[in-house]
Amino acid sequence: MKTFINSLLILGLLILQGCSKDLLDQRPDHVISESLVLNSVEKLDKLLTGTYNEISRNTYLGRILYKRAAVKGTDFRFVQTTYNPRDYEFIAYKYEESSNNNGSCEDLWIQSFKAINNLNLIISNIEAAEGKSEEKQKILGEALGLRGMVYFDLARTFAYPWIKAGGASQGLPLKLSSEETVTERSSLGVTYDQIILDLVSSLDRLGENSWDQGSTKYLTKTGVKALLARVYLYKEDWENALKYAKEVISDRGADNLMDVDSYVFEDFNSESLFELSITSQNSLGSNGLGAQFDFKNGGQGDIIATQTFVDLLGAYEGDPRAAFLEEDKEGTMNAFVKYMNRSDGGGLSDHNIPVLRLSEMYLTAAEAAANGAGGGDPEALNYLNTLIEKRTTNFSTVQATETGEALKERIAEERRRELALEGHGVYDYIRRGKDIVRPVDEHVNTGVDVSNLDILATDNRTICPIPASEIQASGMEQTEGY
Repeated sequence: MKTFINSLLILGLLILQGCSKDLLDQRPDHVISESLVLNSVEKLDKLLTGTYNEISRNTYLGRILYKRAAVKGTDFRFVQTTYNPRDYEFIAYKYEESSNNNGSCEDLWIQSFKAINNLNLIISNIEAAEGKSEEKQKILGEALGLRGMVYFDLARTFAYPWIKAGGASQGLPLKLSSEETVTERSSLGVTYDQIILDLVSSLDRLGENSWDQGSTKYLTKTGVKALLARVYLYKEDWENALKYAKEVISDRGADNLMDVDSYVFEDFNSESLFELSITSQNSLGSNGLGAQFDFKNGGQGDIIATQTFVDLLGAYEGDPRAAFLEEDKEGTMNAFVKYMNRSDGGGLSDHNIPVLRLSEMYLTAAEAAANGAGGGDPEALNYLNTLIEKRTTNFSTVQATETGEALKERIAEERRRELALEGHGVYDYIRRGKDIVRPVDEHVNTGVDVSNLDILATDNRTICPIPASEIQASGMEQTEGY
């Protein structure tokens, strides 16, 4: 039986070399010679730095995951004037995924396991490498944390959410060493256990944050706590979600929340817990995240806000998030330009990519408390209102007072405002078991079949199928429903 890594190499070769009969004789340019990277801490550290860059590529967090999360939800759509969108991304927006036509899912799968393979090399070989013990622990801590994060992103994209069948659902193939052969999918429960083990093991090895400017371009102790809060939220372990969110909030506090006068997505702002550093050397240009939403200076600007989302941003007086709305390709003010190119304009993608921010932790704490953790609704309202007060010039008129299910909906609504285009979108719907409802008049002439506008949270098309090439190469079990 072919190994899991072999299937990845075959896919990489297909991308690089087309349909040549000599594919198996070629060496893909991303295969790393172990003799070059395994014998010293310095070399393993360089491999770790390279892996951060792999995670920022357009086939992972640098475009696909964030863009997919946006267009499969209710708040963003393709513009009507886009005549030649990327077909493989358009498939997700139209909910036309199938086993043999999975859109951008295959690229995300390949890139994620490319990162995992690098991290496995680091984790397996750091102990025997030459170098100082404290440096080894830091590298191992970051590598374990990143592996947990990548597996979590794969789980929420390629597996049904916890709310559907708990840990009994299909999970992921867990490849945990560079020598391992993996073709079987674990259960979702086992997958989450491994993710949490990686993150907790990471936490034990990382020192306290320095909070020096730019330090959050690496995964830090507080960043791992934030990841644990996110993972436990998806797992519906409300007590642990609240526990880790509160630890992050204790580390940083409300003084570091941006407010109406300082809400700017500049590099390493006060809310930064973990963000991927993008420079002119590794910027993806028109293939990157910022260019997808802004058409100035050569950007594509093919994704704009729906009127539903524009109205949501208009609910609070003086909401700084509404200031991100700019003119779009259709001549309206529905371009939501959150990511600003630092090189004279917003059209391209010379900007950092936020992965974890302090505001998410306030919303996570609120949601966990609203679901019965800690002090319940009163505690949830405290966290939610702390954030809302920073997002309006007239707090008294919009202060949250809801309880029960209404409070949970208010928190979900605030997540849509605050975390837009940061990789939450459709995931927040399906993890809560909430159907996606998209009004017909907001998607006219965008290529979506009217029958696919409203999608049940349990529909298989809300998640990605395992790529057919992987199924064929390894015999892996396809996702139920595909």
